[in-house]
Amino acid sequence: MINVVDTRVFALLNISVVGQSTYSEDNPYGELLNLGYANPKLAIRTIERNRDVILGIKVRLSRPIAGENDLQALKLAKEASSAVGLPLMVHIGDTHTPLPVILSEMSKGDVVTHSFRGSNGGILDDRGTVLKEVRSAMARGVHLDVGHGAGSFSFDTAEKALKQGVTPGTISSDVHQFNVNGPVFDLATTLSKFLHLGLTLDEVIQRASTNPANLFGFPMGLGTLKVGAAADVALFSLVEGDFQFVDALKQTRLGHQKLVPIATVKAGRIYGSSVQPVVRAG
Repeated sequence: MINVVDTRVFALLNISVVGQSTYSEDNPYGELLNLGYANPKLAIRTIERNRDVILGIKVRLSRPIAGENDLQALKLAKEASSAVGLPLMVHIGDTHTPLPVILSEMSKGDVVTHSFRGSNGGILDDRGTVLKEVRSAMARGVHLDVGHGAGSFSFDTAEKALKQGVTPGTISSDVHQFNVNGPVFDLATTLSKFLHLGLTLDEVIQRASTNPANLFGFPMGLGTLKVGAAADVALFSLVEGDFQFVDALKQTRLGHQKLVPIATVKAGRIYGSSVQPVVRAG
């Protein structure tokens, strides 16, 4: 029996041929501890055969994943992304190589994810000031992505960065089995956290739709509501009340607006309900 799903999925190709299959709670050894698994030639060939669904290259550089190989792995990933003319997304945090050195290898159109993390290897120095190398990277076209996961988003970091004029280019949720029941829950909750942090509704929606569509070159006119584009629409209700939000460090903030998913339109077909939900504040 063949199950057919309607979800449209695009991917960033992990530079490691084993992807993330080696790393788990039971086996805490990442995909780049052995650089023999980082194969730019194979990545290039795979992308050329699948350009309709692969929109970039991904490399994860944290110590448990890459050990002391992070800079070499980054260069191999950059080799592949440059060859195919697609963006490189770099997962930072607790890296062997300091972030300023990592940023020096990145160029216009590349993406730093987990940018607003609260522990080692983030975008702030010990005094809470945005690193000058971060500003330099942004000035040459490197983008900051949120990537709110189980250990990679801090209200304190985001508040300090925003006060200094540093805003994420894209807002993503990084939902997986270890955070779907908190603190992340879903993308709508992550967007709501940035409403609380002071971004406008338009700014939040732009960073979850138009910006990533433009950054990663989504095909078929996705990420826009222009006439003639694919009829993909996420419908939300903006609910007023008192809502407690939690970051990856278990710090809380009390927000007063929350985006709640109502329905999805994919290629003109409606999924879910257009009926307003009943949401209890608290």
